[in-house]
Amino acid sequence: MTATPVALARGPALKVVDGARTETVDRGSWPERLDALLSDARNVHLLGPDGDLHARRTKKGRWLVSRARPSSGAAPSGRHDRDKRHPLRVDHPLFRATKISRDKERQVQHYVELLRPLPVWERDRIRVIDAGCGKAYMSLALVAYGREVGTTVELVGIDVNASVIDTVRDVASSLGYDEARFEVSTIADYESDEPIDLLVSLHACDTATDEAIAAGVRLGADAIVLAPCCHHELAAQIAAHEKDGLLRHGLLLGRQADLVTDALRAARLEIAGYRVEVMEFVAAEHTAKNVMLRAERAPSTARAARAAAEFVELRDRFGVDPAIERLLPLP
Repeated sequence: MTATPVALARGPALKVVDGARTETVDRGSWPERLDALLSDARNVHLLGPDGDLHARRTKKGRWLVSRARPSSGAAPSGRHDRDKRHPLRVDHPLFRATKISRDKERQVQHYVELLRPLPVWERDRIRVIDAGCGKAYMSLALVAYGREVGTTVELVGIDVNASVIDTVRDVASSLGYDEARFEVSTIADYESDEPIDLLVSLHACDTATDEAIAAGVRLGADAIVLAPCCHHELAAQIAAHEKDGLLRHGLLLGRQADLVTDALRAARLEIAGYRVEVMEFVAAEHTAKNVMLRAERAPSTARAARAAAEFVELRDRFGVDPAIERLLPLP
């Protein structure tokens, strides 16, 4: 949730954004609205022209306060149409070191923004696994953000491509990110002797996303965040089972396979004791592969039972044998 002063035609106001919901509060109601916001807050991040302030409430109710350089060199304009604040400043060294495009920079900022609500950021130190890390610029952004808010992010990136691992090691070293390390390993073979706070897997192809889910559940991750890529596995199975005209066209069949695959994944995570949100990651005009699954451990017997029934019904309706069930058999 963010609260930002804005200038409207009728006078100063406070813009409050909570997920997809936006509320505008007139100046006279600011004190009461801010009190209500802060009463339940665990993390408060104040952005100003002279510097940023981050406050985190401990379980005992004590506030821990840290200060940082301003996220942006320019003072906030107060205009309602000004550029949105970013989790990382636009000239952050991460963007120079990774040499990514402006579009990718915006994706990185949006990615961190979507992960900000996770309770793991209330901790002083978190362990993050990037399953199928590739160039890892998204996960390196979590290290950067952790430094901004006072949470040490111990990142472990794993990938089967040794040359990519060498490259990302060099990038992390150039940034001075000693808390990040990278290993050549398959997702299925990775083991950890320490608890996992967060497992992420971005754009892992086909069933690699299912392997990441299985690894997160096996390792007991408190949170699992996935942005699936291609969904080839179920398309052929659905095509063989469904004979109606709706799926006669390849494009429509592919989209149906995407929906079925991710719905089964979300249900299996709920069966495993996670609360799951399915949301848009990258705007649809940039890519059709724009779904993110954000899961937090929150065991619920009722939710698990409902998800198990939904999983079986969906699997049987489309006559598929999904990888997620082979990797994580239903209890």
